[in-house]
This record gives sequence, C-alpha cells and structure tokens, in this order.
Amino acid sequence: MKMKIGAKWLVAWENKHRLIPHFVVFCILVFLTIKVVFRSHGSNNIFYLYGLSVTSILTLTFIISFTKYKDLYQSASQMDKKWEHPLVSCIVAVLNEADVIDICVKSMVNQTYQNKEIIVVNDGSTDNTGAILDELACTYDIRVIHLSKNVGKKAALAEGVLQAKGSIYAFTDSDSKWEPEAVAKIVKIFEAYPDVGAVSGHTRVTNAEQNFLTKVQDAWYEGQYSVRKAYESVFSSVSCVSGPLAVFRKEAVYNFMPAWEKDTFLGQPFRFATDRTLTGIVLGSKYIGRKLIKKYPDSRFQTVLYPQREWRVVYSKSARAWTIVPDTLSRVIKQQVRWKKSFLRNIFYTGGFYWRKPFAASIVYYLHIAFVLLGPFIAFRHIIYLPLHGNLYSMFLYLAGISFVGFMFGLAFKLENPRSHHWIYRPAMSLLSTLLLSWIIFYSAATIKKMAWHR
Repeated sequence: MKMKIGAKWLVAWENKHRLIPHFVVFCILVFLTIKVVFRSHGSNNIFYLYGLSVTSILTLTFIISFTKYKDLYQSASQMDKKWEHPLVSCIVAVLNEADVIDICVKSMVNQTYQNKEIIVVNDGSTDNTGAILDELACTYDIRVIHLSKNVGKKAALAEGVLQAKGSIYAFTDSDSKWEPEAVAKIVKIFEAYPDVGAVSGHTRVTNAEQNFLTKVQDAWYEGQYSVRKAYESVFSSVSCVSGPLAVFRKEAVYNFMPAWEKDTFLGQPFRFATDRTLTGIVLGSKYIGRKLIKKYPDSRFQTVLYPQREWRVVYSKSARAWTIVPDTLSRVIKQQVRWKKSFLRNIFYTGGFYWRKPFAASIVYYLHIAFVLLGPFIAFRHIIYLPLHGNLYSMFLYLAGISFVGFMFGLAFKLENPRSHHWIYRPAMSLLSTLLLSWIIFYSAATIKKMAWHR
C-alpha cells in the first residue's frame, strides 16, 4: 500500500509543471475580473496600465521560469569530457560573527570538491571572532587574514582575492553555510561552459522555524531564486549573484577589484551593493570594463590584464546554500534599508547598460525598477486616497490582488518543496512588503549617504 502511495506521489511530482498553465490561466481570469470592477468605478487609465503591466510581467516570469529554465549543472553532468578540476578559492569576510563563523567555515571545509583553498578575512572584528578563526586554522587547512582595522566587506574580500591562487572565486557570507556538493556542482558549470563568468547558487533560510517572520522570509527567498533568478538565467543575465553562494571566474572579475571595492556614489564611497555591483561588473564587462580598468592603471590587480568579453551570468538551482535572516521586525527593517540603498545605487550602475541584454530580460528588469519606485504611490491611492473618497472596494480588491500574487509565489514554493508548509506564509510577505517595506525606499533615498551596516 505504501509503495502505491509513493508511486502516485512520484508521478504527481514528475508532472508538477502541468499545473502551471492552469495556474496562469486562473491568474489572468482573476486579473481581468478585478480590472472590470476597477473600471466600473472609474479607474484612471494610468493606474489601469500599471496593474496590467504588473500582472503581465508576473505571468511572463512564471511561464518562462517554469517552462524554459534549465540548470546548467544538469546539462554539464551529461557531457562526455575530461574534467580538469581547477583550483577554487573559497573566500569569506567576517566582522564580529563569533556565534556563527565556525558553521560557515566548516561548511567550506566539508565541500566534496577537493581542489580548493579556504581564505577567511577577519575585517577588524572586536569580539572573539579572531580567536575562533585561529583555533579553526589549527584544526583545518584554512588561511586566516587578520586586518588591523575594519575596511568594509568589499575591501576585505578584495584582500582575500589578492592572496588567492584559484582560477575560480567562491564567495559566501559569514552567516551562511553551503551544502556539501555546492562548489562541485558550480565548478562543473564553469568547466562545461567557458563563457559563463558567474553563477548564483540557490539559498534558503537556516533559522526558518524560529518564528513567523523567519518563515515568511523563507517562503520569500524561494521565489526570489527559483522564479526570479531562474527567469533571468534563461537569458544568461542574472542581475544579482547573491552573497550566500556567489561564484565568479577569475578572468571576469580580477582586474575590476579596485573599481568594485572603491565604488562611489553621490561623491562618496558606497559600501553596500556588494553582490549587485560585482555582478554588474561581470554583466557589463564588454561595455564598461575598459573604462573601469583605465581608472586604476597602477592597481595591484592589473599586473595581468584579461580581455573584456560578453560573459553569461546564470543561476544553479541544485547548488544550494543556507543563510540566517533577521528574526525581529526592527532587524528586518534595518536590513531592508540597506538592501534598498543598494537597489537605488544599482539603478545607475547595472541600469546603465542592462538594456543591451536580451529584450525579455531587460524589459522585466526596468519595469521591476518602475514597480518598486511607483509601488508606494499605488498602495497609497488604493488603501488611503480612494477609501477616503468613498471607494472602499479599492482597498479590499487591492489587498486581495496583492495576496493573490503572494499565493502565486506560495504555489511555486510548494511545487519546489512539496513537504514544507512554509508556502502558506508567502502571501504575508506580499502584504508586509506593500503595507510597510515598500515605503522604506523613501527613507533609504533620504539617508543613502549613511553607510551603517545591519544584518
């Protein structure tokens, strides 16, 4: 009996993608119904167009990510070729993370990929982090670089890169950990596809079971990777190779370390946008690379010059990492302030050339920027302005639509993680973002010159 049930579950799992077309049709029907209601109440054409654009882009993203995305690791694994197993430099910068750094380092040590070196840069920690790293260095084959003062994550990682010997750099965050085969899978992508300059792994939340907020964030993380990054990966144009598992080819980034660590915005050093900016450098190497190199002609990273080229940046769903997320609302808000500052800075960085990427990728990229910037105004109109003018339906229908978007991502989570119940929390993230987090964009813009870091 158990075997029959197991077989039925397996068949349902293997055929999960058949659900997507029905889901999309249902989404479109709901959208059209809502639009009819709005129009009957005299909806403004501009706002009507905004709603149409948001739903259309979401629909496109879901269709493409679930029908066209292919994990290049799976393709590489089927190739009949001689694997070279290049040296990989696993690098992490740490600042005052005494409570979690041993987990991070041990996950690097325990990688099944053997040809690796591990470099940990202690960025002027003032707690017990340095002593813990020295103890780990006595037990494991790792190199610890102690910086006398805090120089920031970018500069600390650049110091690690300067001392690295590998042809591939695998970065992580100090509060993250890798699954044992993560590096091996990504290296196979680099070996199989010489035009791939960077690979983003998949990330889930380590402390997801801690409370309601962490469960909400876990459900959100899944969609950011398996839907949004998967969509961009179809066009080899992933716009952010995220910190928990970010792997770069040396040729694609080495000469640009000075431009990355000394990035400035509005006349001062910009210490955020670590992942977004380095990804932007790889994506834009062909267009902005020469200018960046000329800016630092005497750099220690330019003893050997690599050619600028059109690199592919992809996402691997099977290469997985785990990270710790904020467990209180105040910490979530502080993190969101930093992330939105990075978002704003990157509009003027990657946004300056991303239009050169495939049209389907670039149109979604720029419309997403517009949605983030206009979102608070749309929310204000439907939740406050229209109800105050007698249209109470607008608030309920708008929040219902937002919840439905969350349900879309929740269903995507369930399809990827059939044994997890966290999908039910995804609509809450959409509501939290609409009612609170989206408004942080204004505060982030007003305080963008403040570089205080929060996890």
